[in-house]
Amino acid sequence: MHLIVLENEPSSRRGGQELSLIDICQGLYRRGHKISLLYTKSGDLLEKYQSFCSDIHFVDGYKLTSQNPARFLAGLGKTAQSIKIQPESLVYSNQYQESFFGYGFACLKRIPLVCHLRLPPPSTLGIQSRLGLYGAKQLITTSQRTQSDWIRAGFSGNKIKTVYNGINLEKFQPRQGRPVDSSRLANSKVIAYVGRLDKVKGLETLLKAIALLQLEEPHLRLLIAGKPLIQNAHYQGLLHQLAYQLDIAANVEFLGHTSNPAEVYQASNLVVLPSIWAEPFGRSLLEAMACGVPVVASRVGGIPEVLLGEFAQDLFRPGDAKDLAAKLRYRLNWQTQDPTLGQRCRDYVGDRFPLSRAVEGVEKVMLEALSQ
Repeated sequence: MHLIVLENEPSSRRGGQELSLIDICQGLYRRGHKISLLYTKSGDLLEKYQSFCSDIHFVDGYKLTSQNPARFLAGLGKTAQSIKIQPESLVYSNQYQESFFGYGFACLKRIPLVCHLRLPPPSTLGIQSRLGLYGAKQLITTSQRTQSDWIRAGFSGNKIKTVYNGINLEKFQPRQGRPVDSSRLANSKVIAYVGRLDKVKGLETLLKAIALLQLEEPHLRLLIAGKPLIQNAHYQGLLHQLAYQLDIAANVEFLGHTSNPAEVYQASNLVVLPSIWAEPFGRSLLEAMACGVPVVASRVGGIPEVLLGEFAQDLFRPGDAKDLAAKLRYRLNWQTQDPTLGQRCRDYVGDRFPLSRAVEGVEKVMLEALSQ
């Protein structure tokens, strides 16, 4: 196959969508497929794409507005002319916001469009996105819950396939000593959050839970790695302020964006994903578990599809700080109470969510689109 991949900003600073996309593209490339990349804004992952993509093209924008109709159409036509189509070419959009441009490109080239629905549908889906998604041959979601959300939004379940994300176990491994400055964390019980610092991620709930635990665990430390994406820097300031109000500022460290999240996981006793929105999957859960670190997460969106079996007991009610504190308290001393838990976490990810399975799943959907 020849995949014409639509990405907005190939950057690790934006979160799991971009990281999952490059994992899939690299995996498909290794399976013998050709990759062409379109992007609208440069990011730190662009150099990695250059190492395996046959060609890379900058696009002025994917959105048609009342101010840019001529520029949009000219850009679409120019991009379509610059990419040579092969018998098994298709357009692969990484999110629904780019689907209108992707559908226009697909129509010009008479090739199919496949769109990865990595987010739940918004309360109001714009006409451009709706037209683009209706024109797609196949749609991919990362959980059954997200698939159901899109079906309720008016899309046919017959063309929506669920392919769970997968994790590279070579990239995420258990620690060999503490990678993060051990002098700061010596004798501490470390809980970590890795992800964007946006309100839907439930970080206020996490801070309140830490305040409840801190009374009985004075050496408790919370590492928060990430930066705001939807909210601005003001929101991060509010989180700092809340930590001071809860009298836990000395126990909380904001690390900012980290290019190597494995180091944070490896330095932690537990990792938390406290989302209060319909989290489509929860990639950070698999990353942490692959590093041999147990996780606690809110029972919302697609997260319950990730934490099954014995790990379902680590789900808490979203927004409930007391329930989260209870789950953290139960798991905090797992190294002495259940010392094989870390290896079971890693084995679980390797068995259920290997990257190779995700790549094969996306490949299968694409082949189906080409055969229609």
